[in-house]
Amino acid sequence: MQTKRKHMVSIGVALLAMISFFFLLCSNTPESAYASDKKTVDPAAGGTEVGTGWSTKENPKEAFEEAVKMALNGKKRNTPDFAIIFASSGSDMKTILQEANKTFKNKTRIYGGTSDARAVMTNKGYAKAASRAYEAAKMEGKRSLAIMTVTSRDITFGVGSANINDYSSPQAASKAAVLRAIKNAGKSLAERPNIVLMTPTSLIEDEAIEGIESVVTKKTPIMGGTAGGPNMAVIGENEVYEKGISLAVIYTRLKVGYVFESGFDVTESSSGTITRVSGQEIIEIDHKPALTVYDQWLDGELVRLIKGGATPDAVRGLLNLHPIYRKYRAPDGTVYSLFSNPWPADYTMQKKSIMVSVKLKRGEKVYLSRGSWEIFVNRIGNLPRKAMSAGKISADKTPILGIGYICTGVLSTIPESERSKLPIMVNHTNNAAPFIAPFTWGEEGHFAGIGTKHGNLLTGFLVISGR
Repeated sequence: MQTKRKHMVSIGVALLAMISFFFLLCSNTPESAYASDKKTVDPAAGGTEVGTGWSTKENPKEAFEEAVKMALNGKKRNTPDFAIIFASSGSDMKTILQEANKTFKNKTRIYGGTSDARAVMTNKGYAKAASRAYEAAKMEGKRSLAIMTVTSRDITFGVGSANINDYSSPQAASKAAVLRAIKNAGKSLAERPNIVLMTPTSLIEDEAIEGIESVVTKKTPIMGGTAGGPNMAVIGENEVYEKGISLAVIYTRLKVGYVFESGFDVTESSSGTITRVSGQEIIEIDHKPALTVYDQWLDGELVRLIKGGATPDAVRGLLNLHPIYRKYRAPDGTVYSLFSNPWPADYTMQKKSIMVSVKLKRGEKVYLSRGSWEIFVNRIGNLPRKAMSAGKISADKTPILGIGYICTGVLSTIPESERSKLPIMVNHTNNAAPFIAPFTWGEEGHFAGIGTKHGNLLTGFLVISGR
């Protein structure tokens, strides 16, 4: 059965390569495999117009001008109600925001932040910037920017933001931001939004969720992604914050569907209980050094790589395909898995602990999972279909818009030659509707009956469709 599954994956990837090659021939730019000036499907549901645009120009002013011109092409209004802007890490976000407010005459609600240094994505293509991520990306000068514009009589948006340094805690900052967003939407606290979109900077995600849920309750879905790095920032109404949160609230009577998931195999039997932890550092699992236990689960491959002089990228490549996860059981019995990518606290191996970018507790049980880039590609391509199914939206219906968040760790596992195929696959299941998706350094999503959680190596996708 396993051999048969591998053959099926190989056939699917080969078929995808043929489709992608066709689009590459039609493309007039090396930065995107599906970038075209032809009009994409911009469905209007009771007076909703959606546009997307992108640019890989390094000058921020020119990049915004090019992207917004593409997004507003053929639209009735040049000042949309709402705009989502994501630009690759290292972009001049302050100038981009200034240009947006100037172009939109300060009448458009804007939400967004940085994507990973490597790319941003829309239905019009994979806009590549840097080839490397993490610290190495600081040495590369290429940039990419993506924008989505929305004008609608059927969807109400509100935006809010906060600089963490202006508040006593991340919880207080995120609470203030969501209260501001609700007011910005012209709604009262009694009216819960259909969904909240959040983009925080790193290390504050769990606390930010707490602050938002203190206002909208755990029943309200929150979906988002941590701003991409290595130089991360989020967009405020008139400012850009290096430590803060940008969020948007959405109110509508239209159909809304969303999905928050991973593509990992969770049948692996290796597991253990955290017996010693400090913040985001797991010191012991089952009273043994955490790194030793984790390496045993990997049959010694981690230590072999490090002792063999493997680069940090090679080590991350192994670990991104073998994350740990926790299980959450909802009142109705549904079991959810929340993933975290670990890495050695000390690459010299003197310190035998592992780090994660989420906060774990003593006594929590963690499990080992396994993944492959082929499965990730197919799961990303299927996100709109799963979101539509969750929202009881027919698969043959064209959504008004889609908003996605894709973990940069997942992107890292996919060969560079395959990444430009991602928008093609999403377009297929999203029925060519406009969508935007940054690559994030952490993901936030909602588990029904439990609330919103922060994890890693996850993907989320939202669709809004006509009645």
